Amino acid sequence: MDIIKCPVCNEKLKITTFEKQKVDVCQTCGGIWFDKGELLEVVSGLLSKKVIEAESVEEAYKKETAAYENTNQFRRYCPKCKAELEGFNYSYDSNVFLDKCPVCSGVWADKEELEAVAKYIKGNPEVDKFAEALASELKKTSNSKLGRLSSRKAKFTAVVIALLYLIVAPFAGGLELFLHTLAFLVISLACIFFGEDLGRVTGTRFRLKLVSPMITKPTPGFIVVFGGWLWLLSPILFFLYDVLIGKY
Repeated sequence: MDIIKCPVCNEKLKITTFEKQKVDVCQTCGGIWFDKGELLEVVSGLLSKKVIEAESVEEAYKKETAAYENTNQFRRYCPKCKAELEGFNYSYDSNVFLDKCPVCSGVWADKEELEAVAKYIKGNPEVDKFAEALASELKKTSNSKLGRLSSRKAKFTAVVIALLYLIVAPFAGGLELFLHTLAFLVISLACIFFGEDLGRVTGTRFRLKLVSPMITKPTPGFIVVFGGWLWLLSPILFFLYDVLIGKY
């Protein structure tokens, strides 16, 4: 059996049973390695014992979400498959920064980060009551918006616009522009036609030039559909903007 070492201090990790889960703990720095799915199982066990304090109102109403910055003096590697770990803000806005393996989906938590995650999930009872009431109202509104944005007439209109783009693209920029337009339309139409399904997708990471945010929570369907429409209409909006700017 391979010896797995701490990604922080390179000491041998010790297998420990914690909340009915066997996890790998560093006896030196106190960090814990969780294989895929183990983190939530351990957190659920902690919450069921009611040993985690609730967030204060100030903590529940965080003013802003901190951006992840790699402040480590050295790179961290997965103790199991040796891939470089990727830091991420747990659940977007917890401001608890964990390290995840892009290959095996294992998670490394530094000392006290496990308790911070549990505390975040527990939240604040009073704030949660208000949030549930607000979410109920938002759901009613989002269902109405989703219905309008993804109706048969709306989808038909989206297809017509897409066909117009495909007709114009070869004349404006040849085959290269046609292929770029086709890829552009696949994304926008997928959001418009399958917004509800795409909104439920989690665990995906967007690879952008400067950042690579991870989706850890479901997205309301109407937001995905609205984004698809905004993306689809963006060439028209930019064209109109250029025309208006050109007049002045």
